[in-house]
Amino acid sequence: MTDKEFDQSMEQIMRGEKEGLRRIYEEYGTFIYKTLLSAVKIPQDAEDLTSDLFLRLWQKAEQYRRGAGHKAYLARIAHNMAVDHLRARGKLTFTLDDDEENFDPPDTVRTDNAAESGISFDEAISSLPEAEGEIVNLHIGLELTFKEIAEALKIPLGTVTWRYRSAIEKLRKTVKGGTLV
Repeated sequence: MTDKEFDQSMEQIMRGEKEGLRRIYEEYGTFIYKTLLSAVKIPQDAEDLTSDLFLRLWQKAEQYRRGAGHKAYLARIAHNMAVDHLRARGKLTFTLDDDEENFDPPDTVRTDNAAESGISFDEAISSLPEAEGEIVNLHIGLELTFKEIAEALKIPLGTVTWRYRSAIEKLRKTVKGGTLV
């Protein structure tokens, strides 16, 4: 689905036409479900969150802004819903050990109750410039590849990888020796 087709579907939704939502669901329903499942790990929760995402899309269609990249827009909604879901269940923690030589965030994201103290993941991410924080969220939270992020945000692949590495260095300094909870 192109940005133009997505925009047309969103306009249909804003007019109360279910066809627009159906088209988006058919195109992205599986992607959204798999994205949420990779984050929450429980199929029933992923199914519920997928349904909630499309309900939210229907109810808040007027908040969509053209030109923002529709796949990134959907990914951002899914990410926020997954984070809220995990946080509500006390299962979202993020650790960064001081002695890690090669920081690889997907391997250090844990979903358990082992959090002790420190700053929250959201606080650490919010300390980053918006463009870097968005890339970290898309890569870690939604497990999108750098290529998928580049396509969704319509920026060069090199820019994505550079911003990601820059963000990781800043996160390292922000939480040096600490724990993100």
